[in-house]
Amino acid sequence: MAVAADDVAMTRALERGEPPAGGFPHAKHLRVAWVYLAESASVDDAFERMAATLRRFAASVGKPDKYSDPTTRFWMYQLASARAVMPEATIDDVLATYPWLLDTDLLRGTSLT
Repeated sequence: MAVAADDVAMTRALERGEPPAGGFPHAKHLRVAWVYLAESASVDDAFERMAATLRRFAASVGKPDKYSDPTTRFWMYQLASARAVMPEATIDDVLATYPWLLDTDLLRGTSLT
């Protein structure tokens, strides 16, 4: 699984509470999740790291209520599923193949929202 150096750098900055340049939209969340999936022994470990980083970051920018455990879990497992189908792909390859991963409305109408 290939991980871009820029995505690793963004992830480390986020862990330090530094907001990414240009904000932190959904696509950047997916890139951080991709880094954690690559660095972790399991999807559950990657989820725990993602959750901790997002909670800490949300609190650091004064928006702790923005974090959602069910939403984070949903997206982590969606991305992990795509990664399982394309184990040698980059995040860009996965997003090109599965553009619906970029659709933040995907959760609309589910029990998670």
